[in-house]
Amino acid sequence: MKQLQLFLVLLFLGISTIASAQSLNNVDFASLDVDELSDEQITQIAREIESRGLTIQQAVQIAIAQGMPRSEAVKLSRRLNEVQIQDRKDGRTSLNSSRLRTNPADTNKQGTYLPGNFLPDSLPGYLGPPNSQFAEYLARQDSIFIQNQMLKEKIFGFELFEDSKKSFEPSLNIPTPENYQLGPGDEVLIDIYGAAQNTYQLEISPDGSVFIDNVGPVYLNGLTMDEAENKLRSELSQIYSGISDPSGNVNMQVSLGQIRSIKVTLVGEVDQPGTYTLPSLASVFNALYAAGGPSLNGSMRKIEVIRGDSAIAIFDVYDLLINSNQSSNIRLEDQDIIKINPYISRVEIEGQVKRPGIYEMQKNETLADLIEFSGGFTGDAYTGRIKVIGSTDREKRINDINKGNFDSFNLKNGDKVTVGKILDRFENIVEIRGAVFRDGRYQLTDSSTVYNLIQRADGLKEDAFMNRGIIYRENPDLTTRAISFNVGELMNNPAQNDVALKENDVVLIQSIFDLRENYTVRVIGPVQNPNTFEYIEGMTLEDIIFQAGGFKQSAAPYRIEVARRVRSLKQQQNEQSNQVAKIFQFNVDENLELDKDDANFTLQPFDNVYIRQLPNYSEQKDIKVVGEVEYPGTYSMQYKTERISDVIERAGGLTEDAYIQGATLFRKREFLQQEAQRQAANIEGLTEQQQQEQLATKQTSKIGIELDKVLNNPKSKYDLILQEGDSLFVPTLLQTVTVTGGVFYPTSVRFEQDKSYEDYITAAGGFTGLAKKNRSYVIYANGEVDKVQRFLFFKNYPEVRPGATLVVPEQTEQRKLTPGERVNILSAIISTAALITTTIVQITR
Repeated sequence: MKQLQLFLVLLFLGISTIASAQSLNNVDFASLDVDELSDEQITQIAREIESRGLTIQQAVQIAIAQGMPRSEAVKLSRRLNEVQIQDRKDGRTSLNSSRLRTNPADTNKQGTYLPGNFLPDSLPGYLGPPNSQFAEYLARQDSIFIQNQMLKEKIFGFELFEDSKKSFEPSLNIPTPENYQLGPGDEVLIDIYGAAQNTYQLEISPDGSVFIDNVGPVYLNGLTMDEAENKLRSELSQIYSGISDPSGNVNMQVSLGQIRSIKVTLVGEVDQPGTYTLPSLASVFNALYAAGGPSLNGSMRKIEVIRGDSAIAIFDVYDLLINSNQSSNIRLEDQDIIKINPYISRVEIEGQVKRPGIYEMQKNETLADLIEFSGGFTGDAYTGRIKVIGSTDREKRINDINKGNFDSFNLKNGDKVTVGKILDRFENIVEIRGAVFRDGRYQLTDSSTVYNLIQRADGLKEDAFMNRGIIYRENPDLTTRAISFNVGELMNNPAQNDVALKENDVVLIQSIFDLRENYTVRVIGPVQNPNTFEYIEGMTLEDIIFQAGGFKQSAAPYRIEVARRVRSLKQQQNEQSNQVAKIFQFNVDENLELDKDDANFTLQPFDNVYIRQLPNYSEQKDIKVVGEVEYPGTYSMQYKTERISDVIERAGGLTEDAYIQGATLFRKREFLQQEAQRQAANIEGLTEQQQQEQLATKQTSKIGIELDKVLNNPKSKYDLILQEGDSLFVPTLLQTVTVTGGVFYPTSVRFEQDKSYEDYITAAGGFTGLAKKNRSYVIYANGEVDKVQRFLFFKNYPEVRPGATLVVPEQTEQRKLTPGERVNILSAIISTAALITTTIVQITR
């Protein structure tokens, strides 16, 4: 199947370069016109078909499956056949100046194997008219092809003929074999050197002779190279007088140049039967490779070479592939016939062998031979017994073949051999785990004991728990029981306390650290690295503060507390106790030294060390003043009670352009950090400035202030106390009013002193039908809000100032019922009323 897909890509590539350089995925077979393809392009496609080992029939089937019309498929098949027929004409090549031999036939097959016109009604197995059920036929043929390819992949030897990357053409440029007999078409090279110089390049004619100037024809047909050299030396002595004298001054050398081609016919169960033109040095295997190997039913063990009227050799491919024996791989002669017989017996072997697959077996070959063919057992194969599933005349049968009978058990056609794996268990194993230097699995011997196993594991570690060890032993029913022993007593007196081990025993010796919690000490407060640290026996308070990086500037070293867990006898006896921790207080100087009275204090596991902060210690707290002040910027708070009037005074006061009524105070919300993290995912893709602006908007709240009252009444209730992170904004004079919400045309309108609230609503197109007029409100530039007031039938609209925003809330629009919905509701009401009436009548009766 992979071959078909690969060819399809190459066929697409060949056609796409033809059809106006279309892309690979855009080739339209349904509209392709084969008549528009040139001979060179058809030749290119034919070469790709041949290189991929496909027939024209298979290639055209692919094109039809991709939508090519039947008429165009016929044209494509005919033109491809014309190319192949032309290539097969006259396989002989002309003489050349190079003395390297070339293949005169290029292993091209001659004959009539490939179909002439690819007509669907001429295909084997197709019985319908030319256009009916053709797609089903193609699908059926494709399925058969795929199944055969999968089967071939399992049969040993077929991969040699299926892989186009492998080549088994005969080697031509080798020394001429001693028994090689010259014949018509061979080229004889004669070199004369010494006192005379000359070269003859002579081809043996069809009558078996070569023609030499001034000598005439010399008959060489059927002679070996040595015989031909002696005869030529005798004939050339007429021209070169000293050539026949070994001590003469004229020498001669004869060699074989280009070799002749021979015709060999392959018949029987062969993939591509026919007559092939091959080099005269070709062997049986070369011819078999040129014809694509045996067919699916062909034998690889019994390939007959027929010369004249008798079989002169039987070639076994397994001899060549498995034993590298070429004794039966004889050199072919002209008009030889190679007959491939059907296989007699094939057997499949699977499981733990090096080459699982299907193998052909000959008579008297045994299970041992099959194992040898498959490369032998793998390292984890169970070789004590092999299962063989075969068939009787009536049903299947399974045989268990013991190891001693492998070389005597004869296999039958269709048998399936399974080689299992060894069990994933040990027959002589013990294991030791825990506080030893080399824990793991060890061999069980007759003298294996716990003490002996500990010594083989290089002894106990220093942290081994000596009071108890455990042996986990497997019972006969595969359950497990525990056997305890005293490790200390065993090590002190093994002769008396040792324990004998059995198969699959597991010895566990724990570390003292495995039997307790992880001891830690925690440091909390103003140190460089507040953290939880591993407890070390003898650790002091100075040690843990040093490990935490020492004090910060804000630390109060004279007030350190250590909180220790309470673990009293009362608690162990389940008596109630009110105390939950024991507190110690210490004074540590800057050199990390305790008072003399506390110098001997050591920490215990799980102690918490608390370092307090200095009273009145505070880091700088910044606020910002932005807008129309003389010196805008960032200011540090001088006092905890610093107010708006104080910071405006430090900023140089307001400028002439300041709009006092629009001044606003922005303050960070309490959940600043959480909100910032939650909103971070919603600002991806914005610039850094846009992200900061959006986060600033979502992390701060706007506080309405009356700056004129603040400046006229410092320290009053209007003059708010500032907090860290506050931003005071004093804008310039604002000249617009914004109207939004339930109006027809939300917009910004120029502020005019004599205009009222209703005037601005009118400028925005007036209220919509969904507007909640009585809920309207105004947001002033300083953050304050005022709403429409109503008393009896009178409305009092709020004052409109520069920079204000008029907000008109809207009602949620409700979908009206359709006539059909109204009818359904009415029907339900009538039905319910009728049901109730009927019920009442029944009750009354």
